[in-house]
Amino acid sequence: MFDRRQFLTRAAAGLAALAPVRVLAADKITPDAQSALVVVDVQNCFLPGGSLAVKDGEKVIPVINRLAKAFPNVVMTQDWHTPGHISFASSHPGKKPFDVIRLPYGDQVLWPDHCVQGTDGAALSKDLNVPNAQLV
Repeated sequence: MFDRRQFLTRAAAGLAALAPVRVLAADKITPDAQSALVVVDVQNCFLPGGSLAVKDGEKVIPVINRLAKAFPNVVMTQDWHTPGHISFASSHPGKKPFDVIRLPYGDQVLWPDHCVQGTDGAALSKDLNVPNAQLV
């Protein structure tokens, strides 16, 4: 079983590896009116230089921009935390990012502060060009 960071890292690495593959070019995909492209958490905190950066995460942006042109429906998600969130290591004295603690709902991986409401880190990447996104 992967934790969220392992999953996102592997997923981003897989997409980044596919970036140059022509199969993903928008001209090879024929979505219908019911199709949707779901773009997950392409935010500054998860990009190089961010507090929870995914290696090569920026490589998915050109792929997303290209694919978005072919989809009639685009939904973007945005990770969003309040300052002092319970999942942040900074909220637990003596703990550091990626430590695991026990909380009432179960084990919790502690993350570095990331995607805090109203910060630049929480913002979607400025390099995304998805004007047809209907929902964030």
